[in-house]
Amino acid sequence: MRKIISLIALILILSGCATGYKKQGLTGGYTDMKLQDDIYKVGFKGNGYCGVERAENLALLRCAEVALNNGYKYFIILDEKSLIQTSSVTTPATANTQGTVNSYGTQGSYSGTTTYSGGQTYTYNKPSTSNTIKCFQDKPDNISTFVYDADQIRTNIKTQYNIKDEALKKYPARGNYKKFKREDNE
Repeated sequence: MRKIISLIALILILSGCATGYKKQGLTGGYTDMKLQDDIYKVGFKGNGYCGVERAENLALLRCAEVALNNGYKYFIILDEKSLIQTSSVTTPATANTQGTVNSYGTQGSYSGTTTYSGGQTYTYNKPSTSNTIKCFQDKPDNISTFVYDADQIRTNIKTQYNIKDEALKKYPARGNYKKFKREDNE
């Protein structure tokens, strides 16, 4: 019984926050895959604390980053799919009875109280979205669908969700490597 409760507690702790913007792992995140030279499939899976709008926006952010990381400035969405996976967890139910037995010669009496706990069901909705995008170096003119400016999308969504560029701190730009180089002869 304790193992089950510990497992449920661990699951709740691991998924206790909305999915962050990171590569897909145990609690969700983004994925991307190159399909052709300028076409990519980008996805984002949220956990039970991530709303549909957040999942869609973080997928759009990843689309912008994929475009920019591959030398493109613009992209369009060719195909978009959104799903919500619903799952439920029911906590174990327990009953605890405490009482007193009194005996008076050949007769006795019992007085007790039973307390019930657990048995609650928690339902989680886990959104996921997938976009197939086509990227462009120059803004296309003859397209009837919305054309996204990758740099503006990246800036706006990172600002909205307060996402920092942690990778820039860990891996500085190639031209700045001398700033971070350790000087042994000083």
